[in-house]
Amino acid sequence: TVKTVTVQPSQFVQYNNVWQTGGLGSRAETGELQKALQDAQQSYLALASASIIYQTNLGHVNHLRTVFTEMVTSHMKQRQELSDSQTTLLDLERLVRDREITAQSFDDIADVAATLGDAISEYFPKVVGLSADLTSPARGTAKLVGAVAATVAKTIALSTRASARVQQTNMFEEEQKLEATLQKLGFKQEQIQLAYEYSTLLRDTETDTAELMNLTLDHQRALENVRNVVAQGNRVLVEREIFRQRAAAVIQGYRTKDVTFRVFRNEALEQYRTLFDLASRYSYLAAKSYDYETGLLGTAEGQKVFARIVAARSLGDLTGGIPQSTVSAFGDDGLAGTMAKLNTDFAVAEGRLGLNNPDFNNTIFSLRRELYRILDDPDITGDDDAWRQTLEQHIVANVLTDSDVANYCRNIRKPDGSAVPGIIIPFSTTIEHGRNFFGLALAAGDHAYTPSNFSTKISGAGIVLSGYVGMDTSGSGPVVNDPNSLSATPYVYLIPCGTDYMLAPFGDTNTIRFWTVRDQALPLPYNLGASSFNTTQFFTANDTLSSAPWVIRKHQAFRAVDDRNLYLADLPIIYTNPRLIGRSVWNNQWKIVIPAYTLLNNEQEGLNRFTASVKDIELFLRTYSNSGN
Repeated sequence: TVKTVTVQPSQFVQYNNVWQTGGLGSRAETGELQKALQDAQQSYLALASASIIYQTNLGHVNHLRTVFTEMVTSHMKQRQELSDSQTTLLDLERLVRDREITAQSFDDIADVAATLGDAISEYFPKVVGLSADLTSPARGTAKLVGAVAATVAKTIALSTRASARVQQTNMFEEEQKLEATLQKLGFKQEQIQLAYEYSTLLRDTETDTAELMNLTLDHQRALENVRNVVAQGNRVLVEREIFRQRAAAVIQGYRTKDVTFRVFRNEALEQYRTLFDLASRYSYLAAKSYDYETGLLGTAEGQKVFARIVAARSLGDLTGGIPQSTVSAFGDDGLAGTMAKLNTDFAVAEGRLGLNNPDFNNTIFSLRRELYRILDDPDITGDDDAWRQTLEQHIVANVLTDSDVANYCRNIRKPDGSAVPGIIIPFSTTIEHGRNFFGLALAAGDHAYTPSNFSTKISGAGIVLSGYVGMDTSGSGPVVNDPNSLSATPYVYLIPCGTDYMLAPFGDTNTIRFWTVRDQALPLPYNLGASSFNTTQFFTANDTLSSAPWVIRKHQAFRAVDDRNLYLADLPIIYTNPRLIGRSVWNNQWKIVIPAYTLLNNEQEGLNRFTASVKDIELFLRTYSNSGN
């Protein structure tokens, strides 16, 4: 009988596969559940090992059973063939026996008939005529008696021979049975040995089955023990939860009594904390602005100013509404102390660094000549083709794919959300000895700013589109008959996307300072219109300055001109954009963006006319410079 035992993995024990020190985990004190889990795991391992041995032995038994069954089948087939042959021989022997007895019977009957006939013939007289044969009856009777006696004797002899012949047949049958029995018992020695091995292994398998059943019961008891321990633990958890609920009910009573005090105190603290965080934020921004304007906080000691603002936990002395540089008993002069020190330093630095008497300049830079090094000699037609190819290389199918354009250009998207084709011209600027404004080797006709000023900043910017057809800036009216004429009022964007650079204000070390400028909008104090684009979703107790603090101020487009003299003449500040006021002219990434929809409604045609007519793009900067010292 084949018995199948399926050993499932333990549902409680979760150990890793690393059988080194600490592989099963270690505790200062082993708990009951841990012991029960270890016992369950140990019983499971023993059961799994016994199952493997049982499966191995069962495989051997199945193999020997197959071999032994085939041997017995072959032997039985031989016995069947012998039995069939012996049955046929026995039938033939019986047929011969019956026919021999029949023939002998017929012979004996014939002899009896002859004898009886001879005896009966003696009854008839042998004398003819009147003479009498007186001995014939006696003679006939004697022969009849003898014949009857002979017949009885032959009958007895016939019966005896028939019985002997039957016994002979029975002996032949017994001989066949003996031969069959001997054939039945006639197993070879190796076959007998195979049967013995099969019987022995089968008994061993039955023993393994009993052992496997015992180990299964042991594993079942171990799992039941784990369940018992888990149930006890759950009962302890339930009791603990009940205890905690009761304790929580008591504590809640105390909390209810204190809730009013906490509400009013928290509101006061929130108001103070909100206003203090706001003051700390504006103090930090003021210190950053001070550093950007003066460049004086680039040293290790200068960076500690920002650390003090962040670490401050008090407002400081604000006597008369003016920050005072005084130190409290706790050694913290607060935000006011740092602001007072910065204000005092700035009062001196303003005149010393030339912040109150800057140098002013109006400068026009040619992108064609100074950036791309393409001449504008009218006698050389190849230069115009090179310039036209340069413009065409900067045409893009959708300017919004540029992340800087999407982030810094205000309302450049179309209302329907479709693509905005246009021109994007990136470039970088610098202020270095022997370099022009675009960082190339200074050549004849190039423009540059002097590094003797530690900062050169923008007060206004403009764009000149030389050769533009149809612009209305001179007052003579737009041109509409020219095949390359475009709109009279093209608008462009000029956006700084990189890092601002300036020199350190003191010494002749040419130390470069740099800033990543985030042009962000100041939040509205009350936001009375509740503008959704400028409001946070958080509650503040004082209900002030609730707008988002880090909204980027995007750049608007401004009108370009077609005559550079409009910027050089002594005219009011027209056609310039003051949006970049205060930004350094030294930046490693600028972008000029010209949307096609400001040229013509047919955007592709507008770009074609633009590249065919515009001979140069010039950048105008009205700047002020501070010498430092």
